[in-house]
Amino acid sequence: MVKESLKEMLQNAKSGDYDKIMKYVITPGDIKDFYELYSEFVIDEVNYQQMILERKRVAQDFIQKLELLRQMSELISRSIDIKKRHYEYAANNSKDLIIAESQYDKVFRVLKQLASDETTQYEIKTIKYTAYDSNERHGYRTTDEYLGSVTILAEKQSLNEVESYKKNYTIREMLENVYNFGYSMILFGNDEYTTERLNLPNKRILGHYHPLVLYLQNDNLTKSISSFIEFINENGPDLDGIEANNLLGVLQQKYKSNSKKLMLKWLNAFHNFDKSLKMW
Repeated sequence: MVKESLKEMLQNAKSGDYDKIMKYVITPGDIKDFYELYSEFVIDEVNYQQMILERKRVAQDFIQKLELLRQMSELISRSIDIKKRHYEYAANNSKDLIIAESQYDKVFRVLKQLASDETTQYEIKTIKYTAYDSNERHGYRTTDEYLGSVTILAEKQSLNEVESYKKNYTIREMLENVYNFGYSMILFGNDEYTTERLNLPNKRILGHYHPLVLYLQNDNLTKSISSFIEFINENGPDLDGIEANNLLGVLQQKYKSNSKKLMLKWLNAFHNFDKSLKMW
């Protein structure tokens, strides 16, 4: 089945097609259609200026053609704005690095492989639990229950103890115990009380809404994170379309060999880190 063009979609649009139109992805063919339609109008308008009879009928045709051009123009302009924002994000030089949440799984898998070696293995685990959201409205406090989720990247043996932790500790206490095994930990979840608000040192947050939260120690994962952030600083945070294995290969080849130096350079920029992290 041939895909419907933007021009055809708008010409055939009916009530209820708003979501379909808003989700449409502009193609080079649509730009060509717009150009040809506008060129056709310009030629017809020149002819219109030579007319004495039939101007009313031709003007009615113009209204329809110009309305279609207007709708196409708005959607093309919207697509341009979206792409512009995307590439502004991709070219971001800010120290406040933001990685798209859709790429977190890739980041976790790459860092797991980058940090693991013959002596220390890192693992990823996701835990679901009952969480509560407390809000005050019009002087009354309400508590809503929802499904909490936290994904952890940490040393493998510490994560093997998670099931026993769950029986004896709260989620927060469990995560603090995982960190207290002596290795770095990266968290991502939908409950800031189990990601950003743990009673742990050496915290670094990447992003704003549902960010990556790093609790760092003197280990391979911290070195791997520093290599990854150096890559982001040099190449931008847009990881869309980059295969995990290709990203891992670049990090191993270009950055990991210098990871110790990169880690010191990175950590020196953040004075709130424990000084022991710099003792290599």
